[in-house]
Amino acid sequence: MTAAIPKRVVNIIIGRKLEALRIACEMSQAQAGKLLDCTQNKIGNIERGDSGVKIPDLTTLLDGYGPDISTRQNLVDMARGREGRYSPKSLRARFHGTMREVVDLETSAHYQWQHTAMTIPGLLQTEAYIRQLFRSVRPSMTPEAIERETVNRLERQLVLDDPGKKFWFIIDQAAFERMANMSGSNAIRRGQKEHIAEMIDRPNLEVQVVPWEVGYYWGQESNFAIFGYKSDPQVQLVHVEGIEDGDVTSEQEEVSVYLKVWKQQIAVALGPEQSRTFLLAR
Repeated sequence: MTAAIPKRVVNIIIGRKLEALRIACEMSQAQAGKLLDCTQNKIGNIERGDSGVKIPDLTTLLDGYGPDISTRQNLVDMARGREGRYSPKSLRARFHGTMREVVDLETSAHYQWQHTAMTIPGLLQTEAYIRQLFRSVRPSMTPEAIERETVNRLERQLVLDDPGKKFWFIIDQAAFERMANMSGSNAIRRGQKEHIAEMIDRPNLEVQVVPWEVGYYWGQESNFAIFGYKSDPQVQLVHVEGIEDGDVTSEQEEVSVYLKVWKQQIAVALGPEQSRTFLLAR
């Protein structure tokens, strides 16, 4: 079952609805700021979802914008609902920093589109591959830490079992070639390729491989994921991976760039059935 929408996404939805209401009544951000006795910047932050609007401020803005009763109640209910706390026993509680937000997005977004250049996407990794990745970290992780992080990553993968969520992965051939002699043999690579080939049969999941023959393509060096919500209005966020953490952005101009990159990557990659043939080739 899809998890509750994260607080950040709710803030974005509320902010964009408030922006639409402000524009509908032909009011500038500066004029809206006068309603709250605040700066234009604060209104901009609220409308982008960078900062969540407090309920007293929300009701003041709604008094000024004059929406219908249904719209007003819906926004107030959304604002109140986001205040609920996460359970300390939830999966997200096992992660820190940006990865905690990524887990929130993975479990709540209606769809996820991801491109990886040099590694296999975490949601598609086999246990053997995961353990080998953690063993490569320096300074070395303890056996207990490797076990803990492996279990956490495998539990993240359970989200793929939700038929109501859609997943689309584009993987550069380099990610597979990096496994050629992993742990001294080809066994991990063979197992990983067979696992992904099997995943292609899932009705909620697509995989495409970008082969060497394509040459350079836009965004080939980037590891990123686009998370989408079929809300009103629709919301998309992008997680760009870093060495340790990475960053999540909802800035529409930045998201737009990654959507353009994603479309080109779809175009240059092998189709799903061609990708299956690639994966099963010895």
